[in-house]
Amino acid sequence: MIATFAFPQHISVRGRMAGAVAVCLRKTVMSRVADPIPPEISGHGADGKPHVAYLPLIDAGHSDATGDVLGVGVLVPEDRADLTEAVGSALAAGFQLRLSGAHLRLRRRSVVGTPLDAQWWLRRSRRWASVTPMVLDRFSGRSEEEAEIGRACLRAGLPEPTSVTAGRDPMLRGGAFLGRRDLARQEKGPRPFMHVLLEFPTPVHGPVLLGAQRYLGMGLCAPRP
Repeated sequence: MIATFAFPQHISVRGRMAGAVAVCLRKTVMSRVADPIPPEISGHGADGKPHVAYLPLIDAGHSDATGDVLGVGVLVPEDRADLTEAVGSALAAGFQLRLSGAHLRLRRRSVVGTPLDAQWWLRRSRRWASVTPMVLDRFSGRSEEEAEIGRACLRAGLPEPTSVTAGRDPMLRGGAFLGRRDLARQEKGPRPFMHVLLEFPTPVHGPVLLGAQRYLGMGLCAPRP
């Protein structure tokens, strides 16, 4: 389940803020959920289990894409009605995110046929491209990057891709160009990060989230025609 929330229409949030947006969203949800916070919401102690993902919804993947962050999404693991209720109650009345010193009010909103529509991320396609760069799960040499991306797909429950293209720049119109400091989480011994274009042997159903920071919106992919 993806619940989507929009920034006010007169507000422009640059795509480079995607990591900061995801981190602020997680903190906001955690501050509004009663203790003890489930590990699937905080991420602490949830290793090996699907948990809630906090997504910056970037205007990308269509001919008029601006690359701005239009709002946020909260992805709750399937068959977890308890988490859906907890997150839904926490955000039902709307909420604020503090970005660059400003308090921005978000309300639940879905706009059909845009990245603010959950179905935008749930479509089926053989070809997917990252909207935010993917952070590799482990260190690997350049010669092993494509293989590691393939393994990340398997870890996410996807088939192994038949084609992998990796690069520094986005491969989808509107994709976010992030520097290392823009990622959602700063790690010791920084892992490689990159944009990816993937082709699978058969159409796969979204959402497609890949890599070490996928629960903070990094490695978020959209279908590419």
